[in-house]
Amino acid sequence: MTFVVQTDVYYPTDINLLLDAIRKIVFLTGKLCNHLGITEWRQYRHVFRKIKRQFNVVRKLKHSTSRDDAKKAIKDQQVIEAHRQYVDLVEAYVMRAKESIGLLSTMDIAQTANIVLIEKFIAHGQRQIDQIRRRVLNGETISHHEKVFSIFQEHTEWISKGKAGVPQELGLGVCILEDQYRFILHHHVMEHQKDVHIAVHMVAEAKRKFSALSVCSFDKGFHSPDNKNDLYTYLNQVVLPRKRRLSEKDKLIEH
Repeated sequence: MTFVVQTDVYYPTDINLLLDAIRKIVFLTGKLCNHLGITEWRQYRHVFRKIKRQFNVVRKLKHSTSRDDAKKAIKDQQVIEAHRQYVDLVEAYVMRAKESIGLLSTMDIAQTANIVLIEKFIAHGQRQIDQIRRRVLNGETISHHEKVFSIFQEHTEWISKGKAGVPQELGLGVCILEDQYRFILHHHVMEHQKDVHIAVHMVAEAKRKFSALSVCSFDKGFHSPDNKNDLYTYLNQVVLPRKRRLSEKDKLIEH
């Protein structure tokens, strides 16, 4: 069976993730400069408040549901312009931070760890700026594999398992293989994997530790023709229901 271990993150949006990134950039850079006696970032708290105000403008704007095309066009343009101002403002401070740490890296080797951390959040910020521009300003659809759902817990995945009332979960999938007494024989943390990818691995690892294992049942998510054939390498009997409509022969086998 598989289940999702949820990470402690809020619902991710590209503007939220960008705010997280620039907050870390501004505060880390500001504190580092203050520590080294550099006054360039002395107003870093004020800088972040300015960014936060523009973020709130974007956050509160909604696309129009009006049937009047003119009104809808005006509202959509307001949304685009607010996003443009937000990303332009953030990008200006991202570039300023890059210049600052470029200078700092030649001054103080002892601050290398802090500089590396700031560079990490700069990379997050630049990615989110790019995605917001592509999505909102250029009307592109961002593919799922490009998205990040937390800049602090980067392993977080968007998982849709089709549960009633739970359209998606944020975390990582974990697969466990239990015996008839519900003792766990093996577990596997699924990073960018689906059930179908790990069926054979789960049995092979459990069989290595418990050689008497000879029968195993799965749900439909683990099914593939290759999996069924490969599992018989390790097991005497495999219960692996098919996903699609069953032929009469398959109905008889599953029955």
